[in-house]
Amino acid sequence: MGTDIDEDTRELHPLISAEGEEMIRESEYTESRSSTALRQSADSSRSSAPSHVVVMDNTSQSIESGTEIQFEDGSGNPTRSLGYIFLLTLAIGGLQLSWSTEFSNGTPFLLSLGMSKTFMSLVWIAGPLSGVLVQPVVGMMSDSSQSRFGRRRPFMAVGSAFTILSLFALSWSKNIIYVLLGGLTSSLTGPTQVLAVVMVYVLDFSVGTVQASSRAFIVDNVPLHQQQSANAWAAILTGVGNILGFILGTLDLPHIFPVFGDTQFKCLCVFASLALIISVGLACIYIKEKDPRSDLYIREATGQRRSVTDFFKLTLRGVARLSPQVRLICNTEFFAWLGYFPMLFYTTTYVGEMYYQEQVHSRNPDLPPMTSHEIDLLWESATRYASLALLLYSITALVTNVTLPFVISESYSGAEPQKSSPFRIRWLTLPRSWMLSHITFAVAMFSTFFIRTGAQATVMVTLLGIPWAHALWAPFALIAEDISRMKSKLRHQQLEEYEHEAGIIMGVHNVFVSLPQVLSSLGSSILFKFLAKPRGEEDDNSIVWVFRLSGIGALVAIYLSTKIKTPDQLEFSDVFSSSDADDSDTLDVSNNINTSRA
Repeated sequence: MGTDIDEDTRELHPLISAEGEEMIRESEYTESRSSTALRQSADSSRSSAPSHVVVMDNTSQSIESGTEIQFEDGSGNPTRSLGYIFLLTLAIGGLQLSWSTEFSNGTPFLLSLGMSKTFMSLVWIAGPLSGVLVQPVVGMMSDSSQSRFGRRRPFMAVGSAFTILSLFALSWSKNIIYVLLGGLTSSLTGPTQVLAVVMVYVLDFSVGTVQASSRAFIVDNVPLHQQQSANAWAAILTGVGNILGFILGTLDLPHIFPVFGDTQFKCLCVFASLALIISVGLACIYIKEKDPRSDLYIREATGQRRSVTDFFKLTLRGVARLSPQVRLICNTEFFAWLGYFPMLFYTTTYVGEMYYQEQVHSRNPDLPPMTSHEIDLLWESATRYASLALLLYSITALVTNVTLPFVISESYSGAEPQKSSPFRIRWLTLPRSWMLSHITFAVAMFSTFFIRTGAQATVMVTLLGIPWAHALWAPFALIAEDISRMKSKLRHQQLEEYEHEAGIIMGVHNVFVSLPQVLSSLGSSILFKFLAKPRGEEDDNSIVWVFRLSGIGALVAIYLSTKIKTPDQLEFSDVFSSSDADDSDTLDVSNNINTSRA
């Protein structure tokens, strides 16, 4: 009795009026208060409140003005509009144009500088290293940020700036080295390769910064029942970014836009930079984050995170504190990404080589040997042909991402009733759909035993759009749902032992995504060392064997994904595994599950 309303609680719950404070002081809490500030905030929000301010999970709040706001999780996020979710996820789509530029033209560009496939595969470790070293640090730093501009937006803006700078430096590396060293050395190949490698690392680290903060940005700003929808929109916009990038890749951009540069790569980097400026700019301007200075958890934890060593200690702590659901998702991601890495970086070269060999074999043998200029032109044609395959792959991924939300069964029954799609397949949950995508990937990888032409390779790459669409949506939606579920259930003691901060969890998830890429890159380098042949020679099957071995990881991912649960199944487990769960909680969850099955 006589509970005091401290300033922190008043900041966190500005809707509580003076009358409400008096009623709260006169009421007893139904649960004991924790010693941490975060627990104080959570318990206070669930204590008795005045009739015009009801603070509960999955209920509407009727404010004095008559406005209804639906609070769906512990952070108090209301149900968001479609326009809000579009702007919230727009940065992910804009960033994808930078990724597609690197994926489609990065490998051919590095090979054109005289790099071997073995050395090139080591260069592409930059992306995985970004996930292991950069993204967890960015996630934790943004979690504890005290910037008045918000926790995520400053990292999105700074990362975008460095992404743009590195894109220009990479695409213009030959020109930069010529200006700096043209009169000092007769060979510019070595210095150009060094600059290109450095810029690849800067690019991947910068993109990783934007990626990590943008994903946490989504988790922070939508309620539990919209996490799947928001991540679906992120996947859709990613598909749009891919399609735009690969459409541009099929065009002769230096001829159409000579002002942007004299090579295809230079022009693509200009378009990627413009897309990033527009998308991140709109997201940062129109999406307002909560002031981190009023967040009790951040204020308490900020002082503990002061060194890089602390960040990695917290990463290990985050791995140890993953919930069983998130841990299972991360393990599935680990084996899936053993195959996704070659798919992303070597498909252009694979399809291009198939096309090149076809053209060489179909050439009239009576003609004189091709000159070096003719060979370069043929390789440019092969790269554009491969870009067409990637365009079809991106269209498949986009169609899949647009279609899936309407056919996959709703996994969470605790939200307000909404109009359901008549096309939903009751048995097709998101975890099951993800499992089927791994099967599709394994079939595609093993089909390389039978592929002989560029057209057949294009069909295989097009089919890969299905698992890639799931990779952009399913794990993020499942993790986001689990984070929101835990935040809304902090009063359950058995959930307090698990990590629930979005930045930390997304950073740990990126470690599980990145480590297999490092292993895949090192393994590819070994295969290229023994199997790769000089550029243009016949019967180079090195990339094909990388693909075939990738299918083995997909088989393990298939098995693990069969064990992932839906949010409703997790809610059921939470209630019946909790020793202090009361009968009313059990009845509510059981009713929700029965309703979803009806």
